[in-house]
Amino acid sequence: MIYQDIWNKIKEYDVITIFGHVVPDGDCYGSQLGLRNAIRNAFPDKKVYALGSGFPRLFDLVGKMDVVDDEVVKSSLALVLDVANQSRVEDQRFLTAKEIIKIDHHIPQEHFGVIELVETERISATEIITTILLENNVEITKDAALPLFLGLVTDSGRFLYQPINQGTFNVAGALAATGIDCGQLYDKLYESDEKMLRVKGYIYSNYIKTDEGLIYLCLPKEDLHKLGIDFNTGASQVNSLSNIKGYPVWVFFSESDSGEVRVEFRSKDLDVQKIAAAFGGGGHLHASGCKLSSLEEHKYVVEAINKALRESK
Repeated sequence: MIYQDIWNKIKEYDVITIFGHVVPDGDCYGSQLGLRNAIRNAFPDKKVYALGSGFPRLFDLVGKMDVVDDEVVKSSLALVLDVANQSRVEDQRFLTAKEIIKIDHHIPQEHFGVIELVETERISATEIITTILLENNVEITKDAALPLFLGLVTDSGRFLYQPINQGTFNVAGALAATGIDCGQLYDKLYESDEKMLRVKGYIYSNYIKTDEGLIYLCLPKEDLHKLGIDFNTGASQVNSLSNIKGYPVWVFFSESDSGEVRVEFRSKDLDVQKIAAAFGGGGHLHASGCKLSSLEEHKYVVEAINKALRESK
C-alpha cells in the first residue's frame, strides 16, 4: 500500500528534507513540522529538516523551521507537502534532491515525484500525514501531534468546511489523545488586537457586491500601510465575508509592496478552482488562490467569476 511505500522510502534515507508551498498556511507549516518531528522521534539518528518560512507567529508554541545548505538538500529525500505543482514550492532546491515524494490534497495539476500521493477527499495534508503515521504504527508524540492538529483545524475552519467525514474526526481524536493542549492552540490562533478590529472595520466598509452573487474586496498597498498590515495578512482575512446571504462567492485581492496581488477565492458551491487555475493558481473546489501582476487585473477575475455564476443558474 502506498502509505507503507512512503514510510519504507523514508527508512532508506539518512537525510530527509521537507518542503511546503509559498505563503505557508497552518496546514503547510503543520504538515512540515508534524512529519519532521514524527520522523525524528521514530529515527533519532536521521537528519530531518523542515525548510521554508513557516508560520512565524506560532513558532514559540509549535516550533521553528530549519536552515540547511545546498549540499544537505542534494543528499536528501525530499518530501513535498501540500503543493499541487512544482512552481508553488517555496524552496526550489527540492528539485536537486536525490528523490522526491509528493503528498497533497489539492486537485492535481502536475505530476512529480518517485511516489505521488494525492487524496482530494481529505480536508488537509495533515490528515493524510497522520493517516500515514497511524497506518505504519508510528508513535505520535505531542510535538508531532500539535502541528498536525493545527493543520487539521485551520484547513477545515475548525471543522466547518468540506470535505469532513468520519475519517477526519478519527484523525482528530488520535491527535487529541496524545494530550496536546487544544485550547492553548486555539487561543494563539484566534488572538486579536485593536489593529485587527480596525482591519475588520475597513473590510466591512469597503467590500463590493455584484448582481451575480460575488462579494469581493480590493486591498491596495497604500491602504494596507495605513492599516499596519502586510498583504498576506490582508488576504488571510477573506473569510470575513463568508456566509453572507445571497453571495455564495467571496474573494480578496491583496496588493504587495512590489505590486503583485495575492488573490484568495472562497465559495459555497461554485468550483472556484477552475477560475483560479485559469489565472495560474489552484487549490480546492471551494477554496483556491492565484497571483496577479497588478491590482488592475482584478477586473478580469471578477468578470470570470460573474460569468461562472451566471452559467451556474
